[in-house]
Amino acid sequence: TGGIRCEKASAYCVANLPKDLPVYHLEGGILGYLNQVPKEESRWNGECYVFDQRIAVGHELKPSKQFTTSCYACRHPLSQQDLKSSDYVKGSSCSYCRNDPEKEQKRYRYEHRQKLVELSNEKGRLHIHDPKELDFQGEKRLTTER
Repeated sequence: TGGIRCEKASAYCVANLPKDLPVYHLEGGILGYLNQVPKEESRWNGECYVFDQRIAVGHELKPSKQFTTSCYACRHPLSQQDLKSSDYVKGSSCSYCRNDPEKEQKRYRYEHRQKLVELSNEKGRLHIHDPKELDFQGEKRLTTER
């Protein structure tokens, strides 16, 4: 994505891989690549996870149609099929974290928070304690899926 993890990873590779093995670094990161290189010419396959309300993006930075939300507990991107799983509990768990002992300890807190979000939505108010309720342009919005 062009973020700090990419910078650290490329520096690590340069320092630790054999010197005759080239290390490439995309100027502008993968998001710059997806935004600039036409899909027909691209070597990228799939979507790129992003840390905002878009969840994942593809070419031209178009929001994903496959992944429309993420699990509140583990932040894993979720597809429509994931949302239909019996392991999915809105605001609490999904099939990726349902049996995770660490998440189990926090499950009550997630369930309670979800009730508060739903009460806020019923009253037409924002749930004020969640910065993820800002859309990717920084505007406040009502929580609909979480």
